[in-house]
Amino acid sequence: METWVLSCVMLASGSAGLDGLGNASILRMARLARLTRMVRMARLLRAMPELMILIKGIAAATRSVFFTLCLLCLLLYIFGIGFTQLTDNSEVGDFYFPNVPASMYTLLMCGTLMDNIAEPLKQLGNLSFLFAALYLLFVLLATVTVMNMLIGVLCEVVSTVAAVERETLNVTFVRNRLRKVLKLLDEDGSGSVSKDEFTKILESREAVEALNEVGVDVEGLVDFSDFIFADEDGGLEPKDLTFIEFMHIVLQFRGSNSATVKDVVELHKFTKQRLQQTTEELRALRKLVQQMPGPPGGFVAAPKGRHSSKRSAGELS
Repeated sequence: METWVLSCVMLASGSAGLDGLGNASILRMARLARLTRMVRMARLLRAMPELMILIKGIAAATRSVFFTLCLLCLLLYIFGIGFTQLTDNSEVGDFYFPNVPASMYTLLMCGTLMDNIAEPLKQLGNLSFLFAALYLLFVLLATVTVMNMLIGVLCEVVSTVAAVERETLNVTFVRNRLRKVLKLLDEDGSGSVSKDEFTKILESREAVEALNEVGVDVEGLVDFSDFIFADEDGGLEPKDLTFIEFMHIVLQFRGSNSATVKDVVELHKFTKQRLQQTTEELRALRKLVQQMPGPPGGFVAAPKGRHSSKRSAGELS
């Protein structure tokens, strides 16, 4: 495509000859538009989640790496000034630390990246023992501390991103499997999940395998089906759940989940609502019993005490 466009532009500008190619050479930069085809690599990244984890880990660790390198630059600047002043008018100073930028470069290459670390240390030791100790202190701070801390930050970020990506892949896998099963079992075509449809979903082998894949306790789902579809407004009939609400509740039954304050508050709220509902039902039942008419002739009082029962028996005889 770009070949035809460039040819038309060159003809329009009157530079159809070979000499005109130099004037239109800047238009060859338009061929860099071919790089947009690299967008197709996104499909390849989706097929390789491990590569995507590394890329996202690098992107997530950019801030931490930046501030770690800022700390390293600060150390290089401080020690560069120190070595420049301490080794002034000496052979080692003229060779390794003539000025602050050269001192920072020497400390970066020899002290941080460990490229021929022994030679500056040897010459500083010949000049003064304190200078060698100061050089080793920089190595301890820059290499042993800051660089290893940078590696630890990268490992931590990549581990976190890997856990998040793995969780996302598992949830997406379960969501697709359950959505497929729900489409087959959705009798009314509403897209919501009722209690009866929930029971049928758990009878599907494909759905059970998908739930076990992410560690969901299927038996716990069956035992808590009344709680899952309970009406929060106090209704007696079980309510229907949207697919998003259903997935959110189902994923809460994974064995790896830990109880949070939110779970305790929700349990307290549900228990309070159930107690209030039970209390109202008992009050309504008591009121209904009090409004019921008594038997004809009233209630007959039973005789009290042993003597009363004997006298009644004698009178009857």
